[in-house]
Amino acid sequence: MSSATVFIVLVLVETAINVGVFRYSPNAGHGYLVYDIYLEDKAMCLRACYEEVECEVVNYEENTRSCAMYRGGNSTEPGYILSRGETDAACTLIEISDTDIAFQKIPSQDLAKVECNVMSDVAAISTYENSTGYRFFILRPNNISEYWEDMHYRLLFSKKKEETCTPVPIFHKANYRRLYFGEIYNTTGYYFYNAYAYANYCVSPEGECLGVMEIQEYVDKFGFHFY
Repeated sequence: MSSATVFIVLVLVETAINVGVFRYSPNAGHGYLVYDIYLEDKAMCLRACYEEVECEVVNYEENTRSCAMYRGGNSTEPGYILSRGETDAACTLIEISDTDIAFQKIPSQDLAKVECNVMSDVAAISTYENSTGYRFFILRPNNISEYWEDMHYRLLFSKKKEETCTPVPIFHKANYRRLYFGEIYNTTGYYFYNAYAYANYCVSPEGECLGVMEIQEYVDKFGFHFY
């Protein structure tokens, strides 16, 4: 295994200290895809993998900013292998502060709908599940593993932040199968989807529909979140 690039992660949760080491390998054993999101840099991608209990191997593509997290398996591709509980003094340190912000509800507004055109720059968040009903979201459905089954619906959001309306950025928290809406989640431990919802009906100066529907969250008896 190549160890040319090695990262260590230190997580502070109250008084407990959890550690782990990422080691790069050109032949990391990939299993099924846990999820694939866009993140700003490699350090943030590794941080997200550490926080995701299912993540054992992670690969970050600099040109696309794709952060793909996998279980360990037999498919050999480049990636970082996570060894939880291990320490290595030669590693670069990444610190993580555990953050858990209460879910913020955004009240619906009684506004008249407006005429507009279809969005041209769209972030499509797809929903998948496995045989146990374990659900998650992904931005690149063409990367999905056979282990996961498409639930056949997409959540479409604008990539444009139109300041004349009320843009609401959308975030994800590793190891939580839920969407988080609002600038309050723009902090360590939450990851931006490069997508915006709107708290009101919104039309861009070009006449595109940026906010056209109300989104409601439903939690079933198993604790799964639906939208």
